[in-house]
Amino acid sequence: MVSELWSWDNCKEKITSLSGRLGFPKAPYLKFLKLKLLFEDGTIYDEIRGKNWSNVAPIYCVLTTYSQAKELEETGKLISFSKLPGGAQYKGVFIKRTVEPIAKTFGENPELLYEAAKVFDAEKMSFGDCSVKIYSLPRVPIIYVLWGKSAEFPASANVLFDSTIANYLTTEEVQLLSELTTIRLRHALEYIVREK
Repeated sequence: MVSELWSWDNCKEKITSLSGRLGFPKAPYLKFLKLKLLFEDGTIYDEIRGKNWSNVAPIYCVLTTYSQAKELEETGKLISFSKLPGGAQYKGVFIKRTVEPIAKTFGENPELLYEAAKVFDAEKMSFGDCSVKIYSLPRVPIIYVLWGKSAEFPASANVLFDSTIANYLTTEEVQLLSELTTIRLRHALEYIVREK
């Protein structure tokens, strides 16, 4: 079973090796996307929603591979998901789980994408009607580009990556991390709306 393969017992050694490496500070935990993974038992705490994260296997999977990467400087050259090895075959899933929810959630008011992304210390970019660069992991920026809904066109979105991403993750794991980042942006928006 996938969940057994990506259990804390199987992944602990590689994930804990990230402390002080690949952009993570030296600490008994990892923090990214307002999630806090505790080395003591592998629990992941959701700092936005104030509760433990239940679906840990995809996160363990992503972090295990990330832990084995060599550190590279960002190139600044942006690529689409379909340019990744085998990306064309995963593209439909990627669009459905990562791109379309952004257009659907933020398309009526693109500036809300920036408001939600600020929760993750995102950088505002100059693409589309609204675009943001979020470090989903310390060395993995994901760029979201959104065009808002208009009288003539429905909202649409795109997701881009620095060309170094294939050094850090497999294409399948890029999909998993991107989907997680999209989910977290939606959680951040829920939080912002709730706090108003």
